[in-house]
Amino acid sequence: MSIHLKIASDFVCPYCYVLEAMIEQLRPELDVEIEYLPFELTEPPQPQVDTYNDPERRVRYARELEPLCRQTGLKMCLPPHVVPRPYTRLAFQGLYTARERGLEKAYCHRIFQAYFEEERDIGSLEELVSLAAEAGLDPDAFRNDLESGRWEAVEQEAVRHAKQDLQVRVVPTAFLGEHRLEGGAQSAQELKEWLLAHAAAE
Repeated sequence: MSIHLKIASDFVCPYCYVLEAMIEQLRPELDVEIEYLPFELTEPPQPQVDTYNDPERRVRYARELEPLCRQTGLKMCLPPHVVPRPYTRLAFQGLYTARERGLEKAYCHRIFQAYFEEERDIGSLEELVSLAAEAGLDPDAFRNDLESGRWEAVEQEAVRHAKQDLQVRVVPTAFLGEHRLEGGAQSAQELKEWLLAHAAAE
């Protein structure tokens, strides 16, 4: 069974990275194709936030995320030592170049991994070009797309669509047809049950 899952996500949301890891755990059993829907938690010119020096966030991550990381085998820095938390507009514009070349999955995974495991600044053009190359993209073409603003209007319309038309209020929010799963799942098994239940209804 092939399942097409749309996920409203942000590269600086650890719960989004956990959901991706759960989907990877299920791949031996389920053929799940992910289409990422950009959702910028902080849109310029809103002020960037300092997640690293936020004690309440650290407590919440320890309580909610560390058990999920153990389940999925992720070794995340919670939160990453990148201050302030990066804007993700450029990273999402890069997503469209990756999608055009059939490398969306590899690119998105590399961006998540770089931020949450390697504490790299994914708001930096230079970092993004390097990461895109590691994901198999041509770095010069990728840089040109971002510097020229090729995908800027497309990306901003996608964010508007997620926030206004789809009324996404929390990331990740997964869409399977008319069904939505807000905030991810507590285990790969729980996610599998949700996917199978709603895929059968489509």
